[in-house]
Amino acid sequence: MKVAIIGAGSGFGGRISIDILTRFQDWPVEFALCDIHGERLGIVKEYLEKAIAVNNLKDKTVTATSDRRIAVANADFVLISVAIGGPAYYDEPFDSEMAIPAKYGIIQCVADTVGPGAIFRALRSAPEMLRMAEDINNLSDAMIMNLTNPMAILTWVLEERSKNPVIGMCHGVTGNLHELARVAGVDADAVTYKAFGINHMTWFTEFSSGGRDLIPLLKERITGEYKDEFFFRSQVMEHFGYHTTEGERHFSEYVPWFRRYAPDVFEPFVAVTRGVKGKRQAWFADMGVTIEQAESMDLITSYESASGIMQGIVQKQAFEFSVNVRNTEGYITNLPRNAIVEIPCLADGNGLTPQHCGALPPGCAALCKLNIIEQELVAGAILHNDLTLAKQALMVDPMVMATCTLKQASDMFDEMLARERELGLLP
Repeated sequence: MKVAIIGAGSGFGGRISIDILTRFQDWPVEFALCDIHGERLGIVKEYLEKAIAVNNLKDKTVTATSDRRIAVANADFVLISVAIGGPAYYDEPFDSEMAIPAKYGIIQCVADTVGPGAIFRALRSAPEMLRMAEDINNLSDAMIMNLTNPMAILTWVLEERSKNPVIGMCHGVTGNLHELARVAGVDADAVTYKAFGINHMTWFTEFSSGGRDLIPLLKERITGEYKDEFFFRSQVMEHFGYHTTEGERHFSEYVPWFRRYAPDVFEPFVAVTRGVKGKRQAWFADMGVTIEQAESMDLITSYESASGIMQGIVQKQAFEFSVNVRNTEGYITNLPRNAIVEIPCLADGNGLTPQHCGALPPGCAALCKLNIIEQELVAGAILHNDLTLAKQALMVDPMVMATCTLKQASDMFDEMLARERELGLLP
């Protein structure tokens, strides 16, 4: 089995490689690591080679290259975890993608999935990622696993241009399963649940343990004693009845109501994104490992699903996970068929089998649709090289609609576009 990782110098590169080693200890694996940052690439290669040696694993090879065509050639799986144009959450262009909207009253907590910052992140990332897809088309039959945000938009455009299967992956559902189990006071392994929607807005419509429906208990606790911990999501759960992923940072950007809060309400969440002390620990915790485990040579699996998917398909060991795929088959009946939805999926010897989920509760579906409209416009802007669609996407963003006039939204877009061009990231 050959696994190519584009952007292997990221935190995902090393962590997912260890996951793969854990599940494929007795299976031949070729890791083809690729990154344009030679120093980080070398660190991950050395780390992975040490883990293989320490654990006395056989039939494992590790190569490292800055040429992705070499990496993806004849690969079985290609993982994409990249930051195009600059560091993901500091320096330029991220700083401008945060600062310019702030001038117009929009304080973004993450700016990587929806909102003004995410729109421009997609515009600058997609062209290079589409070139990656073209290389994969020409050099392999690999399944493409996208871990790069904005997840829905980039998976959308990759799926349009790839001849190979494309899926988007996020650990949000698994992480929130454990979070809700803690609130309910039950063991996560004993929970039966159903979660579906869109990336970072996937709704837990069923959550039970030992035959007991825990949704009423979760609502009572999240809107009561835990309401400060679930500051934004508790308010939505109170009125819409269900809990949604992903975290307060992401979720606050998906809906319009919280724009009326003072900027200092958002600052703690912005600080986490910007890399305050403890961010790495929190990031690894989201993945289901401690930072000590993540940087050790121990063979421990995280919440990331990539290795489980590979094991399901290659070793025919059934693996269930959440996946971002096109809603072509009507997996969620009351969301658009062209949207990228996040739903349960089975990986086994038959490949991938996304699960039909039926309809979301109407209110939850409505909130998803607000963001799908934006995603569709941005994807169209990228695929058809039409910045008018991108500007309209910004204008219909929930945060922008709650904060700006159309003139202000237009001016914001023009200012952000000028800055991206100044940095040489957009034509």
